[in-house]
Amino acid sequence: MLQTIRDHTQGWIAGVIISIIILTFALWGIHSYFEGGGNNNIVAVVNDNEITKEQLAVSYERLHKQIQYQYGANIPASLTDAQIKDRALRSLIETEALKDSAVDQGFRVTDRQVDNFLQTMPEFQVNGGFSLERFQTILASVYLSISDFLNIIRANLLIDQPKFGIAFSSFALPNETRGSMSLVNQEREFDYLVIPLQNFLAKQGNITQEKIQSYYDSHQKEFTQPEQVSVDYIELNLNSLAAKIMPTDVMLKNFYQENPGLFTAPQSFKVQDVFIPAPATLSQADADKLVVQAESTVKALKSGSELNNGNAKQSSLFKPNTWIPLNEFSEEVRKEIATAKPNDVLGPIKTPEGLQVIKVVEIRNPEVLSFEVSKARAKELYIRQHAEEKFAELRERLADLTYEHPDSLQFASETLNLPIQTSEVFNLEKVGKDISQHKKVRTAAFANDVLNLQNNSDVISVTPETFVVLRIKTHKPATMMQLPSVAAQITQRIQLKQAENEVQSLAENIVTNLKNGKDINAVVKSNQLNWNQSTFLGRYANKVDSALLDTAFRLPDPALLKRTSYGIAKVPQGYAVVAVKSVRVGASDSKEYNVFAEQIQNSDGVIEYELYKSVQLNNAKIKVMA
Repeated sequence: MLQTIRDHTQGWIAGVIISIIILTFALWGIHSYFEGGGNNNIVAVVNDNEITKEQLAVSYERLHKQIQYQYGANIPASLTDAQIKDRALRSLIETEALKDSAVDQGFRVTDRQVDNFLQTMPEFQVNGGFSLERFQTILASVYLSISDFLNIIRANLLIDQPKFGIAFSSFALPNETRGSMSLVNQEREFDYLVIPLQNFLAKQGNITQEKIQSYYDSHQKEFTQPEQVSVDYIELNLNSLAAKIMPTDVMLKNFYQENPGLFTAPQSFKVQDVFIPAPATLSQADADKLVVQAESTVKALKSGSELNNGNAKQSSLFKPNTWIPLNEFSEEVRKEIATAKPNDVLGPIKTPEGLQVIKVVEIRNPEVLSFEVSKARAKELYIRQHAEEKFAELRERLADLTYEHPDSLQFASETLNLPIQTSEVFNLEKVGKDISQHKKVRTAAFANDVLNLQNNSDVISVTPETFVVLRIKTHKPATMMQLPSVAAQITQRIQLKQAENEVQSLAENIVTNLKNGKDINAVVKSNQLNWNQSTFLGRYANKVDSALLDTAFRLPDPALLKRTSYGIAKVPQGYAVVAVKSVRVGASDSKEYNVFAEQIQNSDGVIEYELYKSVQLNNAKIKVMA
């Protein structure tokens, strides 16, 4: 298989399947961000293995695209380019150290293992088998060479051997599992009274001018009108580029002929389907009943009966007399139906939602669609491909030009024929209606390099299809709000704080008296308070406020204290006094035992592997270049 791939990889076929694995392998070159002075191309050395700037640039881009895929346009401001670059470097260092460690321990990966793994990757499957054409298309469309991709597979398989060995050898002892179950399922019985804050707010008197002035003087940052800016910016947008591409019929026909795999109708099926849903929590006895029900349906279908099952429902996905492409079936069904023949009955097939029984009515094999039928699709794919190529090229040129001319956007604007636009005035926290609505833009505008040093920003990914470079146009420094304009606000804050202190003090006094065994009925009645009683509640109950539950489960077991256990909780109404009377050990439900045991095993396995990684990194000889 590997040799076959090497023999057939001449040129590249641009593709639209980029979305399948873009979060892992997408590469939009921004090497200029990593090119510093001098000729040294090495950024780190791990056990004599060199990590180059090119490797770091590739790793950075993969990680950057993963973050974009995860957060979309709302990437946290804390994830700066420098932090992403540092994380990418640490990932490369970790990979090299773990590879060396695995080799030292005698682990190996053969070509056959790489080949087998490659052939089973779902991204490269067509009609249930490995597609060389799809493989070429995807790798070419994300600018990843075959040797680089195979090296990635080999490295992952090598590192995964000790990883899975540790994870799968982890275990949970019976006492450990039962102990965890008893703690998680524990229940507590408690009383509580709530001291409303509102009762004490009404008792607050006038606040003196001296107190208001003192509060104002000691909280000046809270009464500062934040600094504001507006920015000039150049925007690079993928859709705008696509709108300018006008391919001729000749171009489209050439594209169609060069990429037949993109215009092939996949293998499709007409099916009849019975779906038997299974609840998330199901006893073994009920599960057995569902299996018997499904098997009865299979038997009836094989004997020629019509689909009919009292407790089953027809799947809304598989409509009768509708052609369904292979890739629209679930993974579990796809494995079964890929090799099926007309009139075959498949099942029962277990899926996460239940059991499925399928009768294959008719099969339509893959066929290449004519150019006339595919013309609109060819135009869409042609425009998208060429727009993405131009987008990547212009992004890199925009980065270079604005970096080489840091004091102006004019040169980049004229060179790339992209207009300079101006934003509205905004501050760091204010969400505007234009480009300032994006937190990454606001963060970049107030960065020292842009705001104080008056340089152009780095290229900012506003959305996966929009990038901008900005610079400051106007800047208004922060100003203090005058005392008269905030005096009423300060008065309310002081009154609220005084009321909170009084409520908290009363709660603490009640708890002290309760612990000392004193009768506090008079105090409770004088403040118009009432004790509320709860039944035994678990730690995830929703019958009372979560703050009450949290406090009740943090307090000591009354059986150990030999008296009621008391504590204070801050609740939305004010403060509450909680009195835990008894604790009931959680039930060790046999139905949950395996679930708990598996969770503990998984958790222990993760911890053990993290410790293993830490040891390997500590033992590795790592040198990071300045």
